[in-house]
Amino acid sequence: MIWRCDLVPQTEAYKAEILQAIERVLPTGRYILANECAAFEKEFAAYLGCNHCVGVANATDGLTLALRAFGIGEGDEVITSPYTAIPTGSAIVDAGATPVFVDIEADTFLISIERILAAVTPKTKAVMPVHIFGNVVDIPKLRAALPAHIRIIEDSAQSHGSTLRGVQSGTMADAGVFSFYPTKNLGAIGDGGAVVTNDPEADKRLRLLRMYGMLDKDTIITDGINSRLDEIQAAILRAKLPHLDAMNAARRRIAARYAAELPPAFTLQHIPESVVTNWHVFVARYHGDRAAFTAHMDALKVQTNIYYVTPLHLQRAHARLGYKPGDLPIVEQLCQEAIALPFYPEMTDATHDEVMRAIHAFRA
Repeated sequence: MIWRCDLVPQTEAYKAEILQAIERVLPTGRYILANECAAFEKEFAAYLGCNHCVGVANATDGLTLALRAFGIGEGDEVITSPYTAIPTGSAIVDAGATPVFVDIEADTFLISIERILAAVTPKTKAVMPVHIFGNVVDIPKLRAALPAHIRIIEDSAQSHGSTLRGVQSGTMADAGVFSFYPTKNLGAIGDGGAVVTNDPEADKRLRLLRMYGMLDKDTIITDGINSRLDEIQAAILRAKLPHLDAMNAARRRIAARYAAELPPAFTLQHIPESVVTNWHVFVARYHGDRAAFTAHMDALKVQTNIYYVTPLHLQRAHARLGYKPGDLPIVEQLCQEAIALPFYPEMTDATHDEVMRAIHAFRA
């Protein structure tokens, strides 16, 4: 089987470094919020070029904690994209706020800045743009157009190493949130996440909130949660971080092959000239019978995925918000056409050749 994302080759490639990292932690007896997490926070902040990084248990918690760090909660609205993984909306709800979904751009798959501005109300306290599949929303343009009091929190869960005009995603707004889920460009061997910011007060607040709101072991000064990047995952991420740029370069090479070799039935995600994307997932529009195509690929043991079957505004969990089919037509059409092809940095030319043979063998 050719998997859409095969994690084993990467683990094998860095196995010695990963095992060394784990073995460095085990004898210490310190497995939560100790040296490895602190070191990774410094190293990841340095890689991104920002001032602060706070390791958390996962990116969903990170998005929620970022909202809470800026005082956003009950009665507030947060504008975001409906074309994203389910946790983006869940995190807004977890913070006590109400998600407001606006349509995307048909070519880039990114949230529309013009539609964000049209959706702003007196209740709007934040915008959460999603850098989907590693493409990057123009955060400076959005910041310049929004009222100054509205916070911007970048959902950078899929954009490790992507840049806009040379600036790293996640570092252009009030805060950015990264996921280290195993399939991510910088992936742990388990869950993990981080919130990054240049705001020292937000950094202090985030560190309180991720650890129960504890000032010390006997005193809490706010209501926080338990959300910490553990030492073993932090050590593994430290081992992999120096390889991130090389892995992203491999993804760009594989994406270029797809772009050159896919048949006309596919339309690729448009990447603006100002963006260098990490190509987290290779998703294209398929203009044909998608169900028949995926069945054909399955029969040839080539896995594909659909991102996303149902946009967030039409998910049953958000029914109370009152969205109906047809309200956001661009994203709804994309969800009918999008397909993810096998894609990971260790994918060999021989494997890619097999995938392309399978694609070209399809007859509608």
